[in-house]
Amino acid sequence: MKNQIMLPFIIIALLVFSGCTTSVDQADQVKDQTAKVELSFKEQGNVGKVVPSEIAYQMRQQSEDIVIVDVREKEEWDAEHIPGAVWIPHSKLKENDEGAWQFLETLAQTHKYVFVYCGAGHRSGFIALKAQEKGLSNTYNLDGFSFWKPKYPIIKGESNPDKEAKIIHLDEAYYYFTTFTDVDFVDVREIESIEATGGNKIKGAKWIPLSELGKRLEEINCDRDTVFICEGTWDGGECSASPAAAKISIERKGCKAGKMKYLLEGHGAWEAAGYPVEKVK
Repeated sequence: MKNQIMLPFIIIALLVFSGCTTSVDQADQVKDQTAKVELSFKEQGNVGKVVPSEIAYQMRQQSEDIVIVDVREKEEWDAEHIPGAVWIPHSKLKENDEGAWQFLETLAQTHKYVFVYCGAGHRSGFIALKAQEKGLSNTYNLDGFSFWKPKYPIIKGESNPDKEAKIIHLDEAYYYFTTFTDVDFVDVREIESIEATGGNKIKGAKWIPLSELGKRLEEINCDRDTVFICEGTWDGGECSASPAAAKISIERKGCKAGKMKYLLEGHGAWEAAGYPVEKVK
């Protein structure tokens, strides 16, 4: 009889305790969701230390005092970019353009953090390093537009399928290389990216950094199929320099879109497959 009397009280106690535990768990979840995100980094292949897109986005959502700077070239910026980003092209910064560096310095002086980005972190990593050498110690390399793009909002420009280069993959590029003598391979990586990955290019390829392409368009033969190469997807992310190079050739020189191509997987995949390479001179 005594046990029968105590049973309802035990059940009530368990329910109350369970409810308290659930409330505590929910409170912990809310606390985790609203916890302040601090600046942190990750190691990214041969790019080195970068700010993950997830961290940059959450800091921005918290109204942290950050500015995001796109250092890609105009064609890349026009095609798509991060909303609210500022554009200062790598080519201008690399040439030590006074106006470009003054602009970046002003941003660093008026914001707590400056995050610079390119497609997959290579070009922007070089700029972040140079900025820190110039005393802009709050300037850091974002992991890359290709890491931001799948998860967070972007601004896309107008596209014209008739002026878009064709994507090719590693097997097709190697088929061109071994089968035809009238296909040009053009490496558009910057020297700092090439040096960071062993100093090689595809054997026989031309080397025209994207930052110099506008001044060297006479070296692009519109009558020949041309395959542009950058870092590609091999080291994570996706380089946007090679499609931008194809677009420059199409729009500025008038090359037919059908003849301009770019290797999606990039130089790293080519070299990892054991295909012929040579040192950049």
